[in-house]
Amino acid sequence: MASPPLTTRRDALTRALERWNALPATARFFILLAAAASVPLLTSNDYVIRIAGNVCLFATLAVALNVVVGYAGLLDLGFIAFYGIGAYTYAILSSDQFGIHWPSWASLIFIGLVGLVSGFLLGSPSLRLLGDYLAIVTLGFGLVFAQLALTLDRVELPWHPGVIINLTGGTNGIVRLDPLSFFGFQLHTVTHYFYALLVWLALVLIIVHRLNQSRIGRAWRSMGEDALAAETMGMPTRRLKLLAFSCGSAIAGITGGIFAAWQQSVFPQNFSTDVLITLYAMMVLGGISNLGGAVLGAGVLAIAPELLRSPELARLIFYAALVFGLLLFTRPRRNGLLVLVSVIGLGALLRLGVQAFAPDWLSPPTLEVAAVSVSTAIDRFSQQFGIYVQGWIVLLKEPLLVGNLAFAVMIPALLALSRMKPGRIKLLLTIPAVYLLVFVWETRLAAEPAVTRLLLIGGLLVTLMIFRPNGLLGRRKVEIV
Repeated sequence: MASPPLTTRRDALTRALERWNALPATARFFILLAAAASVPLLTSNDYVIRIAGNVCLFATLAVALNVVVGYAGLLDLGFIAFYGIGAYTYAILSSDQFGIHWPSWASLIFIGLVGLVSGFLLGSPSLRLLGDYLAIVTLGFGLVFAQLALTLDRVELPWHPGVIINLTGGTNGIVRLDPLSFFGFQLHTVTHYFYALLVWLALVLIIVHRLNQSRIGRAWRSMGEDALAAETMGMPTRRLKLLAFSCGSAIAGITGGIFAAWQQSVFPQNFSTDVLITLYAMMVLGGISNLGGAVLGAGVLAIAPELLRSPELARLIFYAALVFGLLLFTRPRRNGLLVLVSVIGLGALLRLGVQAFAPDWLSPPTLEVAAVSVSTAIDRFSQQFGIYVQGWIVLLKEPLLVGNLAFAVMIPALLALSRMKPGRIKLLLTIPAVYLLVFVWETRLAAEPAVTRLLLIGGLLVTLMIFRPNGLLGRRKVEIV
């Protein structure tokens, strides 16, 4: 009898990943860049192209934030202010606010210089601060900028009493900005700005990558690992901090200028703390100190909320993720199928029990194919699937109180379940936990898509921190004591 082979046959996905990783980094970069550039060629839907543009926008900001936080190890919570400074500077230089209409190239160069100086000015008094103290100072800078954007609509010049200047427009912002124009070509459509943002993202990635591979990048990484050790070895840590702040703020400022031209207006709410939290989530999700991770994190967190805007598509994504998670994390795989069947059985038994003893509590399914016009096969399949799911879920006429209580119980239950050791007890407890999750989704989360998007993104980050704390593409740190 022939002896078995020494190596097992690798699947197609593994071979494809190995071939991809074997390509030079430059080749992989241009292949991905060409794939991204083909988006407007594959669809004429402005909504889809706008989402792709948002991915490029947030990816650029995440890469700039990675320079300050990921490489240099400086916890900058005022980063969003540089983005806003660039946007407002473009609005002042390219609108009727003061009758100034600079050429686009001149405005963007000036914005880069303003961002550079702003980062230098913020970094100068923060040279001796580390960790939480630096975070508090930079957070204060961001809050000051947000307040100034709201209140600098009535500025009285001390040397001209009675003269009031509207600098930022206050809550009304600044509108009707000039579009970007280069070499006589004006950018008007969503596709034009998508390509502008894509080119800017590519340039930023190349610049930051080259910086990271240089002596400056190695010094940044050393300082990020241990600033005291880097200074002891003779590295000019003060100069390196100022350089990191200046580079990150200059990139953020120019990105803000492009955003203002794309939106053709700026408002204070465009630069809220929520945007800063989203940027940090993108960087952590992809992996700190990883440029590809920053782009991947921006793609996930920019696309996922848009997909969840549609209740039908959100339902499909939720149940697909639930089934995939059970099959991925349950060993052996047949236990995952057993849990799914048991959840459906448990739901059917609970619904029959409620129908027998308290039928007035139940509410009929809220989805009816005949009552809603559907235009795509996905919508039609999603509605059919929703009717099936609601057939074995206990749907109450007054779900508010019960749904909120179930949500309060679900979160600690799932967290406790994730920390349990594999075994029969965990498998048995998974069944009611999954049913509780489905019940909360159908009774509370599906009814409030805006809140649900934030909760699902938060759940994604919590899950990632539990199972992969170094991020999707981040490398695990190995410390030798």
